[in-house]
Amino acid sequence: MKNSYLILAGLLATSCATVSSVIEGGKDIAMTTIDTTVKTAGSISGAALNDVSNIVSTVAETYDGVITTVVENIDEQTDELQDKKDTDS
Repeated sequence: MKNSYLILAGLLATSCATVSSVIEGGKDIAMTTIDTTVKTAGSISGAALNDVSNIVSTVAETYDGVITTVVENIDEQTDELQDKKDTDS
């Protein structure tokens, strides 16, 4: 009977060590997965913000050019109208 208890104690100790190893391995896998996911999400977010920034900058430059052209055309047309009015008088 004494031998049976020793065998059971040995199996229990081995089982506890195995369970502990599995738990630690699971923790490592979970932490690595979370770390990788967070780093990847951060990289994607940074790249997306950079792309959006470039798009906004390009749109702003385009609109600036359009607005400048419109202002110049309106100025030329008002100058022409003023010149015609001055010559009519």
